[in-house]
Amino acid sequence: MRRTLFRYRSFNTDKLNDYSYIHQRIINIEKWKFEAFEGLVYPSSPLYFNDPYDCEFCFQSDALEGVLDRETYIHLLERRFSLKREEKNRILYSDNIERAMQIVLQAHGGRLSDSWMNILQNGLNDCMSTIKDAVRVVCLSEVYDSMLMWSHYAQNHTGFCIEYDFKESDMLCKQLYPVIYTKDRYAVSKADMISENTEWIYKTTCRKSDVWSYEKEWRIVTANFNKVMPQKLKCPNGKYVLDLKENIKAFYLGAKISENFKEEIIQFGKKNSIDIYQMVLSPSTYELNAKKII
Repeated sequence: MRRTLFRYRSFNTDKLNDYSYIHQRIINIEKWKFEAFEGLVYPSSPLYFNDPYDCEFCFQSDALEGVLDRETYIHLLERRFSLKREEKNRILYSDNIERAMQIVLQAHGGRLSDSWMNILQNGLNDCMSTIKDAVRVVCLSEVYDSMLMWSHYAQNHTGFCIEYDFKESDMLCKQLYPVIYTKDRYAVSKADMISENTEWIYKTTCRKSDVWSYEKEWRIVTANFNKVMPQKLKCPNGKYVLDLKENIKAFYLGAKISENFKEEIIQFGKKNSIDIYQMVLSPSTYELNAKKII
């Protein structure tokens, strides 16, 4: 299925001075041009997103039971108190892990229920941080005329928006996921934890609070770029980058864009036969309209 999506951007004029495997040379270019003119996009880590719940999940009550190995139990316990050698051995070699944990916890003054829940929570936090650090995301939207999106992600309407056309035959089209908006985080089950199928990771990565529903977001998600999308990924200076140049269909210029930036994009559009639209404020409603320039 063919899909048209949009990406709001600001004019980051910091210079990028990296060796590019795509160009086979050192490339010295302003960061916004790297994405707009070269079509290269650095996927982002969810650790730095503006939503504190982004890619967060929770566990069903039985999710970690029987999944964490005994070394992990010891590691989590030692966050709370120091363990003696015999206590570690009890956990490592006991035929009844639950009984062994109970003895160790009670020896250190902890109640089994309270302490165990804290330990599971620590396991959850470790697991969540590991997944969030491994996943990389490119954020896109179904719309180009969102007043809030222009304000939040395009520097108060002074930036621009790129239109991408993803064809069904495009390898990246298979990596596009719509964001599901809901009130509840994804609850990871024990089946998820022990399964070789990592689909649940994508479910957590593309699930957000319904307060963000106005973004109508889609995401390109991967946990291992080299294996998942070898034909679309390059690695300048050790950083993963997506090559989306062939997918660029049009540019939309912010209602408050400066004349200098506007002229640069117009000239690029003319040279490369790319449509350019100017966003303008409606004279009678609280809406943005797109006026074609070229």
